[in-house]
Formats: sequence, structure tokens, C-alpha cells
Amino acid sequence: MTRHVIGKLDEFPDDTRRVVDIDGEEVAVFNVRGAFHALRNACPHKGAPLCTLPPTGMMLESAPDVYEWGREGEIVRCPWHGFEFNLSDGKSVVAPQLKLRARVYKVDVEGEEVALYV
Repeated sequence: MTRHVIGKLDEFPDDTRRVVDIDGEEVAVFNVRGAFHALRNACPHKGAPLCTLPPTGMMLESAPDVYEWGREGEIVRCPWHGFEFNLSDGKSVVAPQLKLRARVYKVDVEGEEVALYV
């Protein structure tokens, strides 16, 4: 993997997202309450940009007639067709049977620098 410094830590405030270009490929970088995540800025279904909407949560499995919201800030949703992906591993949470998976990248905070590994 190649290390790319994508900015200083103070350029990525909590609960923000931005797109960086790495060798012609758009990578969406998310800072969710201090936890960094990065994924290819293209939905594996039809290529929509995944950085358009802020990370969200989802309804959790629960008892009948019980509605429980959880995983706030852990899910990114495609703006075109509503596919949802886990920010940490890129797996689809809406349609796992389709085996759609967003490509994820390692992001590290190294001192005052934010580094992306591609």
C-alpha cells in the first residue's frame, strides 16, 4: 500500500466528510466523532458518489412492533438508489444477498497528519 498524506488533522473536524483525489480516483474520507473512515467515492451498484450524504444510522433488528434506531454515523447511503454500506468494512447492509461492497481504505492519524493508504 502507498501512503498519501491528505491533510492536517485540524482540516478534518468531527462529523465532516470530504473527497480527495488519489491518482485520479475519488476517495471519500469521513471523520465520525474522531473515527476516520475512507471508501471509494462510487457506489458499487451504479457508481453514484457516496460522499453526497452525511453518514447516518439504521433500523436495528428488534422485536415485532418495536422500532430501534442505532449505528448512528456508521452507515453511508447511496443518493441514487438507497443502497447502504457500513463505513468500516464497506459491506452492504440493505441487500447483503447482492454481495455489493464499497471499497474501503485504511486511514490513520499520524501526529498532526491524516494519511490514507491505497
